[in-house]
Amino acid sequence: MPKLTEPGTRVAPFPPGLITRAGEAARYVISGVAPATWFGPMQPLKPMAPEGTGGRAFDYPVGYNLQYEPRYDEPVGFETLHTLADNCDLLRLVIETRKDQIEGQEWDVRPRKLPDGTHPAASGFAAEIADAKCFFAFPDREHDLAAWIRLLAEELFVTDAASIYLRPDRGNRIYGFEILDGSTIAPRIDAWGRTPAAPDVAYQQVLHGVPAADFSRDQLLYFPRNRRPGHVYGYSPVEQVILTGNTLIRRELHQLAFYTDGNLTDGIFIAPQGTTKDQLTEWQLYWNSLFAGNAPSRRHGMWVANGTDFKPLKPPQLSDPFDEFLARLICFAFSISPQPFVSMMNRATAETAHDAAVEEGLVPVLNYFRRLFRILFDRMGWSDIEMVPVDDRETDPKTAAEIDVADVAAGIRTINEVRAARGLAPLPDK
Repeated sequence: MPKLTEPGTRVAPFPPGLITRAGEAARYVISGVAPATWFGPMQPLKPMAPEGTGGRAFDYPVGYNLQYEPRYDEPVGFETLHTLADNCDLLRLVIETRKDQIEGQEWDVRPRKLPDGTHPAASGFAAEIADAKCFFAFPDREHDLAAWIRLLAEELFVTDAASIYLRPDRGNRIYGFEILDGSTIAPRIDAWGRTPAAPDVAYQQVLHGVPAADFSRDQLLYFPRNRRPGHVYGYSPVEQVILTGNTLIRRELHQLAFYTDGNLTDGIFIAPQGTTKDQLTEWQLYWNSLFAGNAPSRRHGMWVANGTDFKPLKPPQLSDPFDEFLARLICFAFSISPQPFVSMMNRATAETAHDAAVEEGLVPVLNYFRRLFRILFDRMGWSDIEMVPVDDRETDPKTAAEIDVADVAAGIRTINEVRAARGLAPLPDK
């Protein structure tokens, strides 16, 4: 290689392809894919989108925010979910049962757990705890806590579109947490497919088919329980059993028709010989006018032409194991024991099914409400306290007494704490 000994001396150029080979070698070190591997995987195609496009939450349609109708991109609309939940008897019974269980749960306010796992004394947060209990006695200034939770549970199970409006007062402080109809809320997304940060519009309320109001994340809390990647809407238990619910409705309609639409028990009438087609049609209309939809008339005697014969068919099966199968599917979606809808169980089996339903179904739902209350408390500025469900108390008096005695003996609770839980006045120095 020539040396640069005097001005004007030229340095020999790099060999052709040296830079290209160096780049390929670097890519080989990084990816492990040799550029000349025989029938190899080859290098991946270079991205065609502008640099920095990757990292979107999902491949949303172009102009997603311009389509303002809620759930326009989902196979099932809100109206279908409401209709199914309101018209399928078994589905509605299961929903109301789960709502009853949640409404019957007691809630309490206590200091948040410290990093070491202990709870500070409640006396140090007495003022905040009192304010929180007073506020959440009527969270929306209209419904008490139990009714308010029941409203949220309806949204949770039917549409999974719980929407809470943080109504401000004149001082721009939170006046109440008002529950909106989640079927009117259409979430918006940013360029990355995620919920825009305040003060950008994160949600729109659609009324009478047009966008009526814009909300930021500071104004509206949209809190589905069952979120899925690639979807901005929740996936409710009703939507999960939509085919089963439809089957149940049609099954019930079939059973109802047996009592309302039939013109006699299932069978075939054989007309006298020589009856014409027109006469058969006329007689059929006359017969239906007497009995169709008129159950009492079916108990009356009826004169027919001489030679008429009746051949009964196989009676309809109004109940079969398929009904139990459908009931089990619905109950499983809500983690409810199917005991009331299936064949008899013995007591031990029924209690085991009940305990499993509570553990598998009610506890996760209560955890959902705990997370929700955590967010609401943070919005109120109560970061040191929390709303928690009170542990279920044993209903059997003997067992409850044994638990209380054991807790006092082990130092878990004091005598006065036990008395307070039973609604009794405290004893001195206990």
